[in-house]
Amino acid sequence: MEILGVLSAIFGLLIVIGVPYLLISHSGLKRRVRALELRAEALSAALNANRQDTPDSQSAPRPAAPAPAKAEAPDNTPAEISATPASPPSPKPTPDPEPRAYVFRQDRLQALGRWLGGNWPLALAGLSLALAGVFMVQYGVENGLLTPVWRVIGALTLGAALIAGGEVIRRRHGDDTDTPTGFLPSTLSAAGLVSLFAGILAARGLYGLIGPTPALAGLVAVAALAIVLGWFHGPLLAAGGIIGATAAPFLVGGSSDAPWLFYYYFALIAAAGLAVDTVKRWAWVSALVLIATTGASWLIFSMGAGGLHFLIGLLIVTALTLIVPNRSLTPTHDGTSLLGAALGRHPLPDFPTRLAIGMIPAAAIGGVLTMQEANTLTGVWQAVAMLALMLGAALIWLRNAPALADLTLAPALALLAGIVLQAAYPSGPLHAAFAAAPEAPPETPLPLSVSILLAIAAAGSALAFWRMKRAAEADTGPTPAILWAIGAACFAATATLLLDFTWHPASVLGSYGWALHALAVAALMTLLAERTAATPDKAERRLRTALFAVSALTMIALALFLLLSQTALTLALSVMVLGVALIDRRYDLPLLGWFIQLGVIVIGYRLIVDPGVIHGIEATFPEAMLAYGGPLALLAAGWKMLDHRAGQPVRIVVESGIWTLSAVFACVLLFQIMGENDMGSHWGMGLLATVWFASAANQLYRLRMGGRLFKVVRLVLAALFALAGLGAAALQATLLNPLFKGLFGSVERVQGPPVLDSLAVAYLPLAAVFAVAAWRLDTLPRLMRRLLAVISAGYAACYIALEIRRLWRGPVLSVPDVTQPELYSYTVAMMIAALGALLVAFWRRSTLLRRVAMAGVALTVAKVFLIDMAGLSGLIRVASFLGLGLALAGLAWLDRMMSAQWGDAPRTDDSPG
Repeated sequence: MEILGVLSAIFGLLIVIGVPYLLISHSGLKRRVRALELRAEALSAALNANRQDTPDSQSAPRPAAPAPAKAEAPDNTPAEISATPASPPSPKPTPDPEPRAYVFRQDRLQALGRWLGGNWPLALAGLSLALAGVFMVQYGVENGLLTPVWRVIGALTLGAALIAGGEVIRRRHGDDTDTPTGFLPSTLSAAGLVSLFAGILAARGLYGLIGPTPALAGLVAVAALAIVLGWFHGPLLAAGGIIGATAAPFLVGGSSDAPWLFYYYFALIAAAGLAVDTVKRWAWVSALVLIATTGASWLIFSMGAGGLHFLIGLLIVTALTLIVPNRSLTPTHDGTSLLGAALGRHPLPDFPTRLAIGMIPAAAIGGVLTMQEANTLTGVWQAVAMLALMLGAALIWLRNAPALADLTLAPALALLAGIVLQAAYPSGPLHAAFAAAPEAPPETPLPLSVSILLAIAAAGSALAFWRMKRAAEADTGPTPAILWAIGAACFAATATLLLDFTWHPASVLGSYGWALHALAVAALMTLLAERTAATPDKAERRLRTALFAVSALTMIALALFLLLSQTALTLALSVMVLGVALIDRRYDLPLLGWFIQLGVIVIGYRLIVDPGVIHGIEATFPEAMLAYGGPLALLAAGWKMLDHRAGQPVRIVVESGIWTLSAVFACVLLFQIMGENDMGSHWGMGLLATVWFASAANQLYRLRMGGRLFKVVRLVLAALFALAGLGAAALQATLLNPLFKGLFGSVERVQGPPVLDSLAVAYLPLAAVFAVAAWRLDTLPRLMRRLLAVISAGYAACYIALEIRRLWRGPVLSVPDVTQPELYSYTVAMMIAALGALLVAFWRRSTLLRRVAMAGVALTVAKVFLIDMAGLSGLIRVASFLGLGLALAGLAWLDRMMSAQWGDAPRTDDSPG
């Protein structure tokens, strides 16, 4: 029955407020129509006069008549203009002036200060009179002088007397600033309204003399009276009544058995203030009433007045904010939105839009805070229902209000924030009940909280898709269809990912059960993608289709993460990358490139880091071949399918991924062949260094893609990978160097047959990585690429030198001394290397390589004369110098041939590659 009473009171409020509003608005409309008619007649007369004077004006120019003065009344209606004919407006259009700020401008604050300086006795008088009614009730309570009935009657009588006195003074002497009684009627009436509000609140909240329905009806009547008086008395009465009526419950004191009534009481004050301001358009009155009533409601809620009615009160005030200032049951706010204003669009949002920009996010924040403060499941679900209702209303009810389209984000983000906060420490009751489900008895059904939250998110995505279709059919409008497509594609998917990351539903529902939820969202996104693709080709249809396709693929990937093993998951992701590449090739959807890039990054992360190289090394040989060879083959096929994206970031990422994973795959295969037990060896550290250096080169290769932020991220990642590679290379060169004995006398033995042994595994992959980096990283400076080439040659030289020592000294290279055949072999190797460099220089016509080759010759000569002469003896020394002489003669001949053939032809001095 109380609900029926509340509904009846609200209906009465509509009648009490609506009828006077219609009468006054009709009167104002008549004045505006009459003003427009007068203006049209004046302009018509001016045009006729201009036509009659045209022949004379050609012979002698006449000065233009002064333009009529244009003024606006305080209620934004044009004032009566003079009937004197005027010249027609100039053809040159004048830009609209910048719209003035409506609320709390500096000039208004200064005017308020000046008014208080000159009228402070009136302000204090109004405050004293308002408090008189409040303290009359409070004094009676404290001293028990009067019965509760007479206390209430006294407050109501005082309020009525003050209002009556103010109205008599206004009618007889006026309320204008230029009269002796200026502002006095407004002061008395405002104080009387506060006394009436306080009396009714005391009758219900303190003494229980009346029930909720009569109390609400009385408050409705006082609010209606405040509206009517505010229309006649001006903003002072409105401001005083708002502040006094809002503060009355806190000044009366005491306790109430129905504290929820205050939420609706504050909503009535908001309705009264907005109703006054919707006619007068003072603007700051509406802002004041919303700030005062919303703040008071939050204060009552923090005192424990209950969450349900607080949420309902917020919804009522939000609805009033959208309806009353706009004067329409269906919001039709037009003009600049909040996002448009942030982007610098002009003109700035108008007054009703500004009110909505403030109230809708405030209500959404109130819903989140209520959800977090709730101690019971019922309280949480009430807040969720309120936010879901706000989201549905924003998507359906505000469909004809383009200026409010971006405010749909407020309830959507509030719902997502509530999901995360419920799982934060300390967790909310909803998440706590869900997490405790595994400990429940076996016959207890699984909790439905996650399913309900996901269903709400799916409904939000479906409604956003509906708005997208409306925008696409219009093809033009303030809110493009692509923005609605982003919201529809992201909302349900984001909710699913947040639930997975924060709630961990798989631990309660099982991996299969939670994967079904993700697949359900994927099915929805697939349906939306199909429906979008079936529409006419306009409003970026392909881009919108790609958004839904990416969202569906993301949900499928999540389901695969939950269901498949490590190797199967990597293969599944690779198949998805190939499938997306085929879709892009077939339908030309560039946005899918982002999903392909993300897929390549995830695949690389899985094959290198988690489960990574260690998992590949410890797996069996067939498993390693499948885990690495399968993704490589699929990525290579995807790279081929993306040939229409040549030079674009997506193909660069796939190509770099193939190079990196190929190097990692080679290292894994070498580990498989050599055995994973010797990972802490010279060849094990060499392979690990190869993996990290290849990863760093991969990030450097992607620098050719645009984006300053992405470049910074890639440089940071390249530096981190390079540091890890340097650490492994430093261990290989020091503690694990086969030339040295390790700590505690340990010895690094060379394993495998000569040439194809652990030395080749340790140094040749590193040489290959640096050689490929010097060749392919053409975005790096030339000096850096040359340095990479030198490092590659250094590792190759280390392998050759150590292999020569292994051939002469066996698998233990840390034995002392150097034999004469070994020393002579180094000389031969150096001469062959110099000869090879000279031949390559001749082939490439490179002056730089020619200089390097001749420097190698000089180094070889220095070794022979400084080292071999003292270290060799007998026939070996003879052979050394004989071979050196013949080699030098041959190299000199080859150098002269090069000079003769080159002549004056252009020579290259290019960098490696």
